Amino acid sequence: MKPGNIFLMAILVGALVSALVVRRMHSLQQEIESIRGSAGRPTVDVVVAAEQIPIGSRIEANQVKLVAWPVEAQPDSTVRTVKDVVGSIVRTTVERNQPVLQTDLVAQGAGLLPLMIPEGMRGMSVRVDNVTGVSGFITPNSRVDVIIAGLPEGEADQRSKVVLQNVKVLATGKSIEQKDEKPVEVPTVTLLVSPEEAERLTLAARFDPVRLALRNYRDEEVVKTSGIATRALFEGDGRPTPGPAKVVRGKAGAPYSVEILLGEKVTRQPLF
Repeated sequence: MKPGNIFLMAILVGALVSALVVRRMHSLQQEIESIRGSAGRPTVDVVVAAEQIPIGSRIEANQVKLVAWPVEAQPDSTVRTVKDVVGSIVRTTVERNQPVLQTDLVAQGAGLLPLMIPEGMRGMSVRVDNVTGVSGFITPNSRVDVIIAGLPEGEADQRSKVVLQNVKVLATGKSIEQKDEKPVEVPTVTLLVSPEEAERLTLAARFDPVRLALRNYRDEEVVKTSGIATRALFEGDGRPTPGPAKVVRGKAGAPYSVEILLGEKVTRQPLF
């Protein structure tokens, strides 16, 4: 290769390398300016979840942390100090590194009952008699049967009937009502029901007061009952109604028979 060609190639290679170096330096300069610009942005401390906080949980100190957040990008209702959220209950699940908002927290004094109602179910309160309301045996998470008594349409006799079975008790309490122009406390029980059961319970509440029968926690059997009329209470001797009589049969294939005594003669008559 001629010396002139080598010299020309060296010039071209040098120019190309210089262009690459200048381009790289310009790129680095832009990155530096970008970092300086972001570092110069005003920030504010924001409380975020250090781990996932499930719905209905009470927030503990190790579940949240403070991070610097750009002022112009912070969400509405952010919380600035950890102590403002510790001990609060979240009404929705807060994911890891997600800001904890005031709207995510249950307000002080607000009830937690809605958090205890599964999707598709309803919480419905009914007035109960004083015995049911103050006896103390029926408590939240108890299982009860709902019983009403009254005069059915078209009938002349009072009747009682089990209308709902194995219903979970969400809460017990009292409401204030006017009676004889005076405020009185009325015991109430909040039950967990389906929408269809809520309709049934609404009609049952017309037969005031509603009675609740406490169930064993392990007893989930639904029993078919026909109810009982007032006149049936005066029949019999008050003993529990016996169950179906048990029929004791002989061995398979052995017919039943009776002995018949005619004078001194005994005969056996088979029964079919």
